[in-house]
Amino acid sequence: MATAEPLEIVLYPDPFLTKKARAITPDEIKAGQAGEWSLAELIERMKATMYAAEGIGLAAPQVGVGLRLFLADISKDRSGVQAILNPALTELRGSVIEEEGCLSIPGVRAKVKRSAELKLKGVDPQGKPIEIEATDLLSRVFQHEYDHLDGVLFINRIGMTARLMMRKRLVELEEDYELKKKKVKAQAAR
Repeated sequence: MATAEPLEIVLYPDPFLTKKARAITPDEIKAGQAGEWSLAELIERMKATMYAAEGIGLAAPQVGVGLRLFLADISKDRSGVQAILNPALTELRGSVIEEEGCLSIPGVRAKVKRSAELKLKGVDPQGKPIEIEATDLLSRVFQHEYDHLDGVLFINRIGMTARLMMRKRLVELEEDYELKKKKVKAQAAR
């Protein structure tokens, strides 16, 4: 099978990143189709996007799709990808502060407090229930991607001092976004 075409990553401060994604219905899962997307194609293209960007997780809203779906792969050899639909996080325990980054906020890293352990429940692309006990990095990835499904960015979970330290980069991203919007508007006016 040919490698899937990567999707464009939605970048901060695009307001789409702050919207809550909708659940994928059981009928959509059974049909393998949600809205205009074939779920299999979406997952393959998200996987290609995540790997091309050297990420370890990617949520559907990060590629402009408002569905409750994310991928995670913390394996060194890129062989452990998991696609989770309609995830729920339960039994969050402990806490740990570690540095995080985000494919939607390039060049920004900060320490974020997350639960050390959790249980993730959801369904796989075929609609079979999934239950995963996660610790350490996998727990962090699940929480980070789950936040994307609720329209929450990791920079919303850091203190004011850390935000001030990254303000210059955030302003650059905001200016790039406005410039891109103006270009699109100018092209549409032609």
